[in-house]
Amino acid sequence: QKLNHKAMNIARVVTLSAVVFGLASSHSLCTFPDLLRYDRATTNLDGTVSISATPALLLSSGDWITVAWENTGVPSTSDWVGVFTPPVDGSIDLRHHAPVKYQYANFSGSYMNTGVGSLRFQMINMRGDMIVGFFTGGSTNPVLLAVSDVIQFQNYNEPLQGHLVLSDDPTEIILIWVTQEVNKPQVLWGTQSNAYTSVKTASSSTYNAGDMCGSPATDFSFLDPGMLHQVTMDNLEPGQKYYYVFGDTFGFSQEFSFTASPITSPGSTVRVVVYGDMGNGQVDDSLQIMTAQQPALNTTNLISSQIDQTDLVLHIGDISYARGYASVWEEFFHQIQPIAARVPYMVCIGNHERDFPNSGSYYNGTDSNGECGVPYEKRFPMPTPAQDQPWFGFDFGSVHFVLMSTEHRFDNGSAQLQYLDDHLSTVDRSKTPWLIFAGHRPMYIDSTYWAIPDGDQPVALLLRAYVEPLLKKYGVDVAFWGHHHSYQRSCPVFGYQCTEGATTHIVVGMGGQGLSQDIDPINPDWLVALDDQHWGFSRFTANATTLVFEYVRDDDGQVHDTIVLTK
Repeated sequence: QKLNHKAMNIARVVTLSAVVFGLASSHSLCTFPDLLRYDRATTNLDGTVSISATPALLLSSGDWITVAWENTGVPSTSDWVGVFTPPVDGSIDLRHHAPVKYQYANFSGSYMNTGVGSLRFQMINMRGDMIVGFFTGGSTNPVLLAVSDVIQFQNYNEPLQGHLVLSDDPTEIILIWVTQEVNKPQVLWGTQSNAYTSVKTASSSTYNAGDMCGSPATDFSFLDPGMLHQVTMDNLEPGQKYYYVFGDTFGFSQEFSFTASPITSPGSTVRVVVYGDMGNGQVDDSLQIMTAQQPALNTTNLISSQIDQTDLVLHIGDISYARGYASVWEEFFHQIQPIAARVPYMVCIGNHERDFPNSGSYYNGTDSNGECGVPYEKRFPMPTPAQDQPWFGFDFGSVHFVLMSTEHRFDNGSAQLQYLDDHLSTVDRSKTPWLIFAGHRPMYIDSTYWAIPDGDQPVALLLRAYVEPLLKKYGVDVAFWGHHHSYQRSCPVFGYQCTEGATTHIVVGMGGQGLSQDIDPINPDWLVALDDQHWGFSRFTANATTLVFEYVRDDDGQVHDTIVLTK
């Protein structure tokens, strides 16, 4: 028997609103948001165990080291090796300092038989010295037995993490990158490779632990983010290819290229990649405190291989999955640079970027582990109306995009709902015939997660009560969502009924995080396509009259679902 969603009446919406908007929460703060018991950490550097890391000097970010150890006594499956930055007085203080990455010693094949082992780690330049430690006792009772010599990078002002975002002017594009210090940061660009005719100096800013709102982001997982440089390349010719480098007196990046935004016109054809919930994977197969998402590497690599056929990327929430652990942001930007330095990388905020108790987020969960949107907003300057108001819209060729925050209030009387109504009313469909909407938590979702206040279904009900009327009022063509780590596509639907001419809803939360498989055994009538078994991404091509959408799986790189919308 099909679910009777007509029973979800206005009284239920009012009740849920009172719970959610009243800042109630089913979550509680945890002393240790990861499995590593920092409070139990001890040190026993008696000189018996030896560990080395070579080379000691790394030339550039992404170089590899080999870590070798011996004389460990009786090998145990609880022995592990961790990478830390920066060292504390030439050693490691695990009671106050989270590792960047780690791996169990028995990952080295012969270790359990010989007590001797080695592992290779890829090292990302985080603008500080690094050090490696050997531990026993697993995560519950870690004991530091040995530390390596300090590992250094040749240039802590190496220009890194270059990524492009759009401004509210289609003749501009914004570039962001990071170094340790401010030393006349500049971008040089032109229409010919290695022949730059324009130069502009960047503005620089940073953030510190005090800007965020809770542990672990503010204490044992915090790393100095360096100086974030931002510059707007302007007076761009639509559709023109540009070459650029960025850096300062300590050196410049390799050359990258991008194509300027198309003319805002129905005559412009655009190719857009859309996904959510990707995160960061480790090419060295090492582990991270908050769990690496190895499938994210497959998604990133597949998109990167097709970057010449892509004009724009839209990542709709749960971006890096740093969740308070600053080193993950560093790793994530290294991972996406082959994409984000080539095409604009536009983002929408998710629960793992924003939510924390009593911080102004919609829900009182601890999903951001104290970040409260600060690294997200500093690293991705979207064209939003104000700080901590992460909703906005922009033109791109024949498409107008509107992005909301499901992590802030969107009920009647909220600033966000008023903005969405006002903004949607200004969209000129004669210039941008396609209207795309996006937010992190889905409005339509096949899921059995009914926990109040922030389960999939209670939130979907609220979105349908307050935001869906705007989608109908302004004729939104497609709405993209994430959060549920699956691929789902609806019929054109309004009020839980398939309706000709209504919005098609597509959940694209299969970017790399562990898959969500809490699917109701009786699928709702509106559900047309579902895949909770594979990771991947989606893409669409739009021109004046036609939008072709495709779902691509990572495992084979093939298209597994397609729809064609026409005007």
